[in-house]
Parts: sequence; C-alpha cells; structure tokens
Amino acid sequence: MDEKKYLRELAKKQMEIAALPIMGQRLKKWCALNNGERDTPMVSVEFNGPPEEVFPQLKCETQLGREVETQITRHIRNHELLADDRVIPACVSVSIPNWITPFGIDFEYTYALKADGKPSMGYTIKHVIDDLQEDFGKLKKTLFYADAGLCKAKEKQAQIEELLGGVIPVQIQFPSFYFDLGGIAFRLMGMEKMMMALYEYPELMHEMMNTVTEDMLRYMDEIESSGAIVYNNNSSWLGQGSWGYTTDLPRPGAGKAISFADVWGYTNFQETIGISPQMFNEFYFSYMEKITKRFGLLSYGCCEPVDHLWDLCLSRLTNLRKISVSPWSNEEALAEKIRGKKIVYHRKPRATFIAADTVFNEEALAEHIAKSVKAAAGCPLEVTFREELTVLGEPWRLTRAVQITREQFAKYYKP
Repeated sequence: MDEKKYLRELAKKQMEIAALPIMGQRLKKWCALNNGERDTPMVSVEFNGPPEEVFPQLKCETQLGREVETQITRHIRNHELLADDRVIPACVSVSIPNWITPFGIDFEYTYALKADGKPSMGYTIKHVIDDLQEDFGKLKKTLFYADAGLCKAKEKQAQIEELLGGVIPVQIQFPSFYFDLGGIAFRLMGMEKMMMALYEYPELMHEMMNTVTEDMLRYMDEIESSGAIVYNNNSSWLGQGSWGYTTDLPRPGAGKAISFADVWGYTNFQETIGISPQMFNEFYFSYMEKITKRFGLLSYGCCEPVDHLWDLCLSRLTNLRKISVSPWSNEEALAEKIRGKKIVYHRKPRATFIAADTVFNEEALAEHIAKSVKAAAGCPLEVTFREELTVLGEPWRLTRAVQITREQFAKYYKP
C-alpha cells in the first residue's frame, strides 16, 4: 500500500470536516466554557476500550504511519459516529517528548491476559518499597529530560510533514503538564503501605514528598529555560477527555519566553481517597500547591471524590478553572461550593450505563444525566463520558449517550 497517498487522502477528509461551520461554532463555545462562562454546556466522549470496537482497523505498516493514521481516523470516526462537541482540528499534532522518572525508578508492570492471550488493561505493579524506613535508600536521583529548543519535536514534525505533503498542517503541542505526587507514592509502596507510612514514618513521608516536589520543580525550570514548551490554549490535550481552548491564556503581557504561567496544568490525587482532609492537606496538598501555583490555569481531579477536600484545600487554588465531578463525588455539595465561580463543573457519568447493561437503558441514563444537570445550575458545565471500556458490540450507544445528554441540557440546565 502507498502509505503517503492513503494518509494524504485521510488528511484531506479531516481538513474538510475541520472546515465545517459547526467546528468554528464549537470552538467559540469551548473557549467560553474554559473562560468560566455559563453560556452553553458541552458534552464529549473518550472511548478507552479495545479500539476495534469503535475505530477502524489500521492499514499502515510503519510505526510513524500508524501513529498518524490513528490520530486522523479517530478524528474522522468521532465526527461521523459520536457527533459530540469535539472540535475536529485543522492539524495533526506532535507532542514534545519531555519526560521525568521520579527517584530514577522504572516501575515493572505485569498485565493480566485476555482469553486470546493478549494483554488486558488490568495490571499489577512491582512495588520497590516494603518498609519505608528500611528501604528509603532505594530512592535514587530523579532523572528527567527536556527537549531543548524543541529539537526532537521539530524533527518528528518534519517527518510527518513530508509524509502528508502539506495537505494538513502539523502542529507541535504541549499537553497540559501532568504530575501525580500521590500516584508516585502509591507506585513506590502500594496503597496499604503508603497509608500506614503516614502513621509509622511521617517524617520520612514528608522527606520523600518534599524531594519529589523539588525534583518536579527543577524539571519544570529545565523545560522553561530550554524552551521545551509551547502554548496549550488550543486543541492541546488537557486530560480528562477535554481540551485547552481558552482566551484567558497566555497571561496578559506575556513575553517571548513561554513559562508555565502561560499554560494549563493538570493533577489528581485519586490514590489518597481514604485519607482525611487534614492528613491530605499535610502530606499531599502542601507539596502539590508549590507546583500548581506556577500554572496559568489548573484542571483538577479524576476518579476521586473532591467535595470533602474543598473547604480546607482546593478552595485555596486561585488558578483552578476545571474540577472533576466523578461518580463518587457528592454532586450537589460540590456544585454548592463552586456555584457562581469561574470553575467548570466537569461531570463524569457512570460508565455502567454504556459498558455494563446488556440492554442499553436509555431511561436510566437520562435520569442520571438529568440529576447532574440540575445539580450544576449556576456552574459552567461539561460532561465527559470516560472509562467506557466496551460498547458490547453496539457503538451507537455512544452516539445515543451524547444525544440523551443534549436533551437533558435543553430541559434542565440553568446557567
């Protein structure tokens, strides 16, 4: 197969979709939402199950060709099947290959196998810390790399440009800077030992958290000073099934040198779900805040409930613009705390309505969404279907989920 010809035809199709008037309309709505305005609620889908259930089988044979094909075909399929509020961009994106390895430890993952012998999404981690006091010496120097001057990113950009022949622009993007201090501690020692260490070795926990925080800040300094960063107030990935569209970034008066004050950041602490707000504040939030205050805007949360952390911790995040409302959050309580603020109420519906019921229960999903929409009155509202790991052979379920959500917006949303 002539990969160049094939990919260029796909790219033409993406450009045609990107040029549709509705994409410009959606772009304005996303900017308004991420600016903290309450004009229009938005809905999107992030399918994380086996690609073959929703997306077309890849035809390219080269690694680079498959990467580009995956990106383009998913944009096209999203438009044709899901028809959510995603903006199909007039570009193919290239990420900047910055990386950090906290304490120099590459974690060993063992994946469960499916019936066909292929790896599933389930895995176990080989934790390197059994007893924090005895094993503290295993924490070595943190390693990191910043793509100075965007050299590697530009090299890949040039390769893709040659592959696509100018049919579509190729844009270097900077997905929201993600860090997970709680996740690092969890991967080091596991949930039970991490929680016990808070009681048994509080001083060592503080030392460990302070060390990884300072390492993260040095990594950020290196990214800034070496120019391994670009603005992400566009179709750049924000995490949590969302994007960075906003006119509130970069900051007013920004110079030529881009800093983290000009971009989005993202974090979550889902591994700390069993810890009290007071303990979370002492061992996690106090360190997290040193990093988050450097961002222009911040998106927070994943699968963990966050309403119980608001008063003591999260309310202090002056740059917080988007907060996750997972199925485990108290919807009404959180909405009451952020109502009237420029903070997006980012609701994640339960995945079971799509991925578990053998017969798709549209009425139950509608009731579930209606409850969320009513709770979010007075808040900028975004609904993202995430963690959908199967459609049980019925991809149209995702389409209907979007339609049902829009119906509930029309009936119940009160800005």
